[in-house]
Amino acid sequence: EVAKKLKDGETMTYEVQNSPTDESMGSHTVTLTDVIYIDSSDFRMKDDATYYGLAPNKAVGLKYFGGNLVCDEVTSTNSDGKATQLKCHLDTSETRSKPKSWITWVPKDGIPCEVRVYGHLFTVKEPSDRWEEELNDKSEAVHAHAIVDPSIRDIVDAKNVDKWTSNVALQFERIGYFVVDVDTQFDSSKNEGALVFNRTVSLKEETFKKQLTKEELAEIDKRKAKTKNDSEAKEILMKIVVEDFFKLAPEYKGLYSQYNDTGIPTHLADGSTVTKSAMKKLAQKQKKHQKALMSYNKQNSK
Repeated sequence: EVAKKLKDGETMTYEVQNSPTDESMGSHTVTLTDVIYIDSSDFRMKDDATYYGLAPNKAVGLKYFGGNLVCDEVTSTNSDGKATQLKCHLDTSETRSKPKSWITWVPKDGIPCEVRVYGHLFTVKEPSDRWEEELNDKSEAVHAHAIVDPSIRDIVDAKNVDKWTSNVALQFERIGYFVVDVDTQFDSSKNEGALVFNRTVSLKEETFKKQLTKEELAEIDKRKAKTKNDSEAKEILMKIVVEDFFKLAPEYKGLYSQYNDTGIPTHLADGSTVTKSAMKKLAQKQKKHQKALMSYNKQNSK
């Protein structure tokens, strides 16, 4: 939330094309109010030379306004220390600095909605029969407290949402293309009810979005390392024949001392006997490995 130095109730209205490249698609208006909302990723508490977004005592361009938005003060933070409210002012002076980026915004009468962003379903390029272990638990990110411009009322209403047809698709600036989800219960005449959007296509991020903090870069490196490790672990498993699975697979290596004719462990490393129920479970895991191996060999023989 950003409070600006405008008089109470003062607004500025701008006409915006529905498509930046096709005038025939018409236009709509957006209203700049004394309080606006910006994307949380457009602000950082600490600035640096490679970051072009908003930060304390720093200016960025405000889309459609024709001038800069300058952050004067962080007036509220959450329990994690992240900013939740800023005090800013608008700058249209001739001596203002030329911004390196322009951010988008939503007016104070923006409509609450839920935005679902989807990524890769798996952590590996080619899932195997062990696909349950290769699922990406971060493939869906749900932003339950997003806010969208009020002009959405003109094109979205639950009465027009149908699971059997393609629903309204639109672009959220700088973020991607979204389609209205069938969970939407929004009544545009009453301005109430759940409003849900699913991202279908992402857009190329702006330059300042790519200038990440050390923590963000570390998290990306961590995810890349996990993906690489998962891929390498899969390659190791796919070189182990079924009969040697419990002898050579890293997660089982050294756990057992004796095996039956099919490779199922019969004795633990300390010489104690493996129970029949445990052997049945191990047999199921061996069968799962066999299926994964067959699938892998089939894919790589093409």
